[in-house]
Amino acid sequence: MSANRQAWMDSALCAQVGGDEWTEGLAGAGSRTAKRICRACPVIASCAAHAAALENYDGTPLRGVWGGRTHNQKRQQTAA
Repeated sequence: MSANRQAWMDSALCAQVGGDEWTEGLAGAGSRTAKRICRACPVIASCAAHAAALENYDGTPLRGVWGGRTHNQKRQQTAA
């Protein structure tokens, strides 16, 4: 599996907004902005499933905001 462009990605709000908001660990409100945009995204479930599939494929955690959650939020949910 690869991070190649999927059909659902064309409908993703992040593809229309762009920017550094999707990179986790930025100073300021970057991830909050990204998560707010994600909540309104029509393909948030597809994004989250894609991120999980990529992580399950090779065990490498994805950084940044995927499916409305940061890497740390995904890790905390898995541990709970």
